[in-house]
Amino acid sequence: MLQVMSVSFPDPVRLAEALLFQSGGPVSRTSLARALGEDVEIALIMSEVDRRTEGRGFELVAVGDGWMFRTAPDLAEALKAVLEKPPERLPRAALEVLLLIAARQPVTRPEIESFRDAALPQKTLTLLQEKGLIRSVGRKPIPGQPQLWATTETFLVTYGLKSLTELDPLLEGLRGPL
Repeated sequence: MLQVMSVSFPDPVRLAEALLFQSGGPVSRTSLARALGEDVEIALIMSEVDRRTEGRGFELVAVGDGWMFRTAPDLAEALKAVLEKPPERLPRAALEVLLLIAARQPVTRPEIESFRDAALPQKTLTLLQEKGLIRSVGRKPIPGQPQLWATTETFLVTYGLKSLTELDPLLEGLRGPL
């Protein structure tokens, strides 16, 4: 008699929840497909995860090419009251530079300075880079070959964005020729 061994696969919704829970950032569609199987309908699984987490202290949010759990927005004020240290705010000049980079990326430091009509201290770019909000994406093929800057996935996560297109209304005046 042939004995058939049964391999038990975990519930894909529960496995997706576990992946999201253990991750410090967004879990990409590729990572989910690798863990759950290529033939699994990721959108359907994530829809079920979203349904299961409705009304809880956290919610499922789409960020970039993935998903992550984030604290429920209605609990933000209550959490601020109990957190030991309030989140650090960027200086106004750094925020302005960050928005310019988001609007015009990839962009060089001289281009940012030209748009702002003001010098850009290296410490501003260093601060944004240390926080993981921007990264160098190469050099522009012009004399001097200045670095090109662009936003990161951390930028999307920090500001709760699925993609940069969500910023379009805010950034409209920052786009166009220099």
